[in-house]
Amino acid sequence: MKIKDFSLTRLHDEEHFQFFTSFRDLVLVFGAVVLKIELLFNLFLAAYANELVALDVVRRSSISDDLKDSDKERDEVFRGMCDAVKSGLNYYDPDVRVSAKRLQIVLDTYGNLAIKPYEAETGGLNSLIHDFTTTYAADVAKVLLTGWTTELQAKNKAFDDLKNSRYSEEAVKTLLRMKQERHKTDDIYHQITERLNALIIVEGEAAYLPFVNELNKRIEGYDNTIAIRRGKSKKSTDTPDEAK
Repeated sequence: MKIKDFSLTRLHDEEHFQFFTSFRDLVLVFGAVVLKIELLFNLFLAAYANELVALDVVRRSSISDDLKDSDKERDEVFRGMCDAVKSGLNYYDPDVRVSAKRLQIVLDTYGNLAIKPYEAETGGLNSLIHDFTTTYAADVAKVLLTGWTTELQAKNKAFDDLKNSRYSEEAVKTLLRMKQERHKTDDIYHQITERLNALIIVEGEAAYLPFVNELNKRIEGYDNTIAIRRGKSKKSTDTPDEAK
């Protein structure tokens, strides 16, 4: 009887951390002192904590997707406002047409802000909104663009706030990286299992059997997860492309 080995490298980041969470909890139940792995287990806990920090950095990176969605929303409002000004150029009321013409000149000056880089678009929209709410406020009201301008200001601010939150996270981002921390945790785990397997040979399995059985059950579960994933991947690769 011994602790089973399996490929930790094939686990996804979340799975990897969850396996070691399960391992940690199991050791805490049986006792590191009783298992005679106290020193190594303390090293493991430090590595495990660092892996959690690194995993949190990975999780926070999802804000990039939110940033794209927020940028898309403000782009849609900007384009809608531009279309409204164009419609004003053909309005039956000559006063509205005159106001729309002045606003179109302003828009032409700024160009298509929706295609500019994030920072350039944010600054350009802020400047445009300032113009529309001060110098050209009367024209904006005449062409019924007040609502568009207010909405664009809100969407632009929402994007800028989200962007700044990402900068704040990056400013405090740990130097730890998931791949590096996984290697460290794996190394200490392997030292622990090697020690336990050696103790089983030297002292007999009676004192370690309950712990090893529980750990092996968990390993089997993750092994099955890996096998199922590899099976699906192989099946997908082997499936002929019928669409050609």
